[in-house]
Amino acid sequence: MDFWSRLIGGAGNSPKKSKQPNPNIPQQRLAHFKATYNSLLQIWHNGDGVSTDAFTAENARLCLHRVAELLNDDTRGPTPHLCVAFAATSRLLVIVLRIASAFIDDGVTHEALGICSLLIDCEEEAFLEDRGFAGVLPQFVRSITRTVPGTEDIGTESALLEVLFGIASRIRLQPEILPVWFKPKLADSDDESDNEKTGDSGSGSRNEDFPLFYLLLYYVPAEGRAGEFARMGLLYLIESASHSERLERWIVEGDMATLMASGLGALYSQLSRNLALSYTKEETPPILAFSSSLQPQFPIDAEETTSPEYQNHLTTFLSSLVFWQDLLEHCSSVDVNQTLLDHFQFLFLQQLLYPSLLESSDVDGGSSVAVLTYLRLVLESIDHPDLVRLTLHYLFGLQSFQPEAESARPVAKIRRRKSENLVNQLAKGDEKPSPDLFNLADLILASLRSKSQQTVSATLRLLSVLLRRQHPRTLAALLKTRTANDSDEVRTVGGQEKEVHTLLSMVEEMIGSQAVESSYGKYLDDNRSLLETHHCSAHRLGIPKSSIEAIVPSKSETGQPDIKSHMLPAEDPVLQSLLALMDGFFVNDIETNLGLTQVLIDLATCSYTRLEGWLLTDPAKYEDDDNETMSGDEGRQPVEAIIADKVWLSTSENVLLRNVKMARREPTWSAESVSPVFAALDRLVRKVESYRQSIPDFDSSISECRITIEADDDTEALSIKQQNDPKWLHRSQGTSPTRLKPTAQIGSINERLRSERLSSSESRTGSPRGRQLDHSSTPILVGRLTHLHISPSRSSSQPSSREYSPSPLRNRAGDSTPSKPIKAFRPLAKALERRIKVAQAGGPAHGHVPELSSSETSSVRSDSVGPETGSNASREVSLGHLLTNVIILQEFILELAALVDVRATLFEEVRFC
Repeated sequence: MDFWSRLIGGAGNSPKKSKQPNPNIPQQRLAHFKATYNSLLQIWHNGDGVSTDAFTAENARLCLHRVAELLNDDTRGPTPHLCVAFAATSRLLVIVLRIASAFIDDGVTHEALGICSLLIDCEEEAFLEDRGFAGVLPQFVRSITRTVPGTEDIGTESALLEVLFGIASRIRLQPEILPVWFKPKLADSDDESDNEKTGDSGSGSRNEDFPLFYLLLYYVPAEGRAGEFARMGLLYLIESASHSERLERWIVEGDMATLMASGLGALYSQLSRNLALSYTKEETPPILAFSSSLQPQFPIDAEETTSPEYQNHLTTFLSSLVFWQDLLEHCSSVDVNQTLLDHFQFLFLQQLLYPSLLESSDVDGGSSVAVLTYLRLVLESIDHPDLVRLTLHYLFGLQSFQPEAESARPVAKIRRRKSENLVNQLAKGDEKPSPDLFNLADLILASLRSKSQQTVSATLRLLSVLLRRQHPRTLAALLKTRTANDSDEVRTVGGQEKEVHTLLSMVEEMIGSQAVESSYGKYLDDNRSLLETHHCSAHRLGIPKSSIEAIVPSKSETGQPDIKSHMLPAEDPVLQSLLALMDGFFVNDIETNLGLTQVLIDLATCSYTRLEGWLLTDPAKYEDDDNETMSGDEGRQPVEAIIADKVWLSTSENVLLRNVKMARREPTWSAESVSPVFAALDRLVRKVESYRQSIPDFDSSISECRITIEADDDTEALSIKQQNDPKWLHRSQGTSPTRLKPTAQIGSINERLRSERLSSSESRTGSPRGRQLDHSSTPILVGRLTHLHISPSRSSSQPSSREYSPSPLRNRAGDSTPSKPIKAFRPLAKALERRIKVAQAGGPAHGHVPELSSSETSSVRSDSVGPETGSNASREVSLGHLLTNVIILQEFILELAALVDVRATLFEEVRFC
């Protein structure tokens, strides 16, 4: 019988398997969901609402995990979604958060947050309209932050902020659910006196009015994903103020702006008061390889920019500053924006930033460097028109900043009056100077004359940022310009050609004509891009507004002052300070010279800045000679003789022809008429000639110095390229052994302090000096001269003492890393460390300045500055330091020539008749 039973029944005495519900059937999934939910409630109630037992917490976690799985399967399956509907009717989110608050366990918290995130994203049921969930969520957040205050798990913190961000995002998309989360207890009233009486006395209850708002505000300074979720969530809530007048008024009357301004000030206070610009040995840019001041002696209390602590503090401060302008950009409420701007001025600019500017000094060893660096970083980080205008107007001591919207409601005036009262209380009994007495322009001018090279270098970087990013306001506050008149003469085409030819002849004297021809074309392309992308060039070139409004905001958006064509007098204090630095070009630090040349280029880049008078010779000082001969198709004949041959022309045509011929001739001018910049460059070139005579093997040494610098940079560029694309070297097999095209480098010490951003244009990256196309980037250190074009020495017929391998691609195909050609030049690097004494350019060039032997060059530069006058100050530097500065001078003059050449064509700055 048993045999037949086993044969028919199959299983016989084997144990029967329990019948599991099919998860693909909604009714069975709902039954399993209810069973798991009841088990979860039983675990919670058996623990009397609170439990620290690990076994009980694990059972609760498993139940929550199973609930999350069933909900996930239900939302992905076909309708009807019975589990989601049951979760809504049973108020699952409230129960889950209460259970998670009862268990001090990260696993339970993670599972609870996962369920919340899943149901918040569900659009079928109105989970966010549950006032019970809105009330229990703040209690849950306080419970998990109270367990380990300030040290909660990073994953838990990110998951929590993701939930809060999801709620804020839904409120932004569905403004009708805002009243569930925002419940102000104060009745609306337009009486200003009632608002003033309440003031911030209800700040304790304001947290209860909108807990979600303050939860996000608390995590704004957090790092990583948690901070990103908090900042974006708060942006969404403030953006929702444009749809709710009650929320807008609550934000304006609340303490959000005060807390944010105080927090920004606290982050700024954490930055070091004494700063030293430094590099690590591995991250030193190649251009500074031979700098005599690469490792200066810093004060004991000065913090170096390579310090990880400093970098962390700086990153946090700049992130908070960027968040300020994000708030201004995302919120369309005039009252909210004006409240933020008021607090930014009164609590940050007036109480912290300006006092630090006022107290800066070179005596205490680095406070000026710190303040100038922080000011530059602030101006580089912000681009919101109102925020930039407020900052510059206050620091430069210009007229008070007033918002464009004059119809601000009374509540904004109340908050402004409260801010002013707060400032008056903080400054009570202590009269502090205002920017009317000492402003940013005074600090820049004083710092340019500092004896500290680090202070001068930091000042030049700040000045470069002001000229490139805020040129109109900088002109009004910093430079003593005058508006160009119609009576001001314009240089002729002959004068233009002579100026460019003079600059090129200077370079040819130093490096030879072959090198100039091979590099000049790249400089022309580089400067054309530089001029076309300048924010003043679009209007000057007549580009339609529709084509540039996405790049260059209109005046109504930026409030920038109108800028007109202007002249820069030679006696301008800033220009005089720059010229004084040029006199000490060869004894300056390399960083200082990089900053100096950048500022001069920035001055000449604006299309509204006339070059005559300070950079080029004033046409009014041309010495006319009607019998002047000219070169051309007609040969070297007097102008009048050429015109006399054209007897068939009318009188008006003869006059026009004569004017054209006269404009084409090369003018002459006296030595006193030479522009101050040309005079300074002439003295420097003469000084190089004296070095060539007094230093053995000068030409070969400078050529090898170029090779050493570029070899270092090419090696680093190849290494970075291979790290980004390991197959790059393999793909390069079979290519011709041409020189590796250099790319701009990004230093890792501090990108905002030490580097330029990569240009979006390939032609810009390959330019000889790699000048940045992005005008928001930090100028002058990496990329200015790290990618030098290797040109032969002046005596090109003499072979170099060492050969340079054209490309690291000559390595074997199996090599994972390229060979480093720089090792072959280490003996040369040792020779370049030899110390020599260098005098300033204004002093005697070793007692003798050689006369120019070339008749052509002498005719071009016959009106150069005569006797050299100046200080006899000298400094002992390494030979490599001197040669690097000579290379910088060569590249700068060549770039200046290209800039003058391109400007004349692009902006039609010369006259032809």
